[in-house]
Amino acid sequence: MNLDERNLTGSLSAELGSLSNLKKLVLDHNSLTGEIPPELGNLSELTELFLSHNQLTGKIPLELGNLSNLKWLLLDDNQLTGEIPPELGNLSRLIDLSLRNNHLTGEIPPELGNLSNLEWLWLDYNHQLTGEIPPELGNLSNLEWLFLDENQLTGEIPPELGNLSKLERLHLDENQLTGEIPPELGNIPGLTELSLSHNQLTGEIPPELGRFYLEKLLLKNNQLTGEIPSELNEFSNLRELYISGNQFSGCLPVSLRDIQHNDFPETGLRFCDNDVRDRVIELERQMGTVQEQVEALLTQMGTMEWLISMLIVRMDVLEDALPAATPTAVTP
Repeated sequence: MNLDERNLTGSLSAELGSLSNLKKLVLDHNSLTGEIPPELGNLSELTELFLSHNQLTGKIPLELGNLSNLKWLLLDDNQLTGEIPPELGNLSRLIDLSLRNNHLTGEIPPELGNLSNLEWLWLDYNHQLTGEIPPELGNLSNLEWLFLDENQLTGEIPPELGNLSKLERLHLDENQLTGEIPPELGNIPGLTELSLSHNQLTGEIPPELGRFYLEKLLLKNNQLTGEIPSELNEFSNLRELYISGNQFSGCLPVSLRDIQHNDFPETGLRFCDNDVRDRVIELERQMGTVQEQVEALLTQMGTMEWLISMLIVRMDVLEDALPAATPTAVTP
């Protein structure tokens, strides 16, 4: 049943749960209101449930965890409330789980780590999800996109996320995460986007992040320290790098100069070759000063030489002007 973008209004009927052979229920981008009927959990053949971009309210029915054949569950961009049902972790065939841009609360269920076929997990822009990131999410061996940004998540970034060998995008920004950036994230060979901005992360940027080829690295507005690791020179594909609002020291690697999108002026850091150039300029200035002093000394010496020569001339003149001395006779 494909009825997306039909300007449908009203609420979802519980009678939909009696369509036992239904495989697709696509009702996204309408103006549906009310709650999701728990009777939809009876649709044992259902593979696609698209209810996103409506005005649905209430809780996510835990009965949806009974949909053993479900591959796509898209409930994003509604006004859903309550907690994420742990029963969703039973959907072993699920490929895409999108609950983003709702008003969900509570913690992320560790049971979601059981979704071994999951490729996309969207929990961002709920603004009220709390607690720590479950390390069990590191078991999602097929996960490609993980979006948990714009929530109130706390604690440290689990190093287990470094096990997500197929991950391409990791967005954890706009939370309250603490601790250091796990060097294990450098084990993810296909990671192209790493967004950790607007948290409370500390420590240094792990040099291990330079192992592969990120395109976007967002670290601004944390409490990171230390120097920008020289290994970042290996980011030959890096197009965006935002690192301001931290406490970095040292200078920026020269190879980062050509990155098109950056906030380098806001960091107060100079490029490393600028430091060398400044030293050369200062040395040249000092050498110029020494040269001026030498020239001044030579000028003074020339003046002294002229004075001495004039003194000698005057002495010669004076000597010529004096009468010759008369020899005195000696009486025997």
